[in-house]
Amino acid sequence: MKVAIAWLSDVKGQVQLASSTGTEFHPAYAHTPVTEGNVIRTAMGRAEVEFEDNSSVRLGPYSLVEFPRLELLPSGARASNVSVLKGTVYVSLIPVYIVKTKGNDFQLMFGQQLLHLQPSSHVRLELYATGARLAVLDGAGRVDGPFGAIELVKKRTFTFSFSGQPKPAVVKEVVANPMDAWDSSAVTFHQNNARSGKMGGNLFEPPLKP
Repeated sequence: MKVAIAWLSDVKGQVQLASSTGTEFHPAYAHTPVTEGNVIRTAMGRAEVEFEDNSSVRLGPYSLVEFPRLELLPSGARASNVSVLKGTVYVSLIPVYIVKTKGNDFQLMFGQQLLHLQPSSHVRLELYATGARLAVLDGAGRVDGPFGAIELVKKRTFTFSFSGQPKPAVVKEVVANPMDAWDSSAVTFHQNNARSGKMGGNLFEPPLKP
């Protein structure tokens, strides 16, 4: 069943939306539904996509993200595939002790890598021309790629090279990013909303800094 509820919950600055890859972009506005195949890009702007369970995806400035799959499964679980093509993106999945999300499947794609995230996971992905840097802020998951499969551990940073490096380099720390405060406030906001049974836009509006 090709139905899943997601929407642009926060839009600030220059943000555009296209119905699919290769189609014309138009200015994006808060509360606009996000459906399967949609593409979102930012210039000097930021955007957040919220899912029905208060999980969320945030795009920093100069980012490009596609949503190739947003599907409600016959079981009632949701399957969400998000493809990062450019920029800095945060993903925070709501913890199962707040919302029952058993059976939900969330996958994050970048380059030739496929990232499977479990509930409660929280990551920051920075994608650039020659590789990517994945910071696991919380939770767990697995990344599949040309190198095989690697389990993710929180408070680790995985650096991927697109020029043939067989496995990602791993360091036991997470270096701060200037957008982390925005992300952290949004995570708290959505978890509080989920606890109270609310859904809706992110009221936190930080100053724009690339």
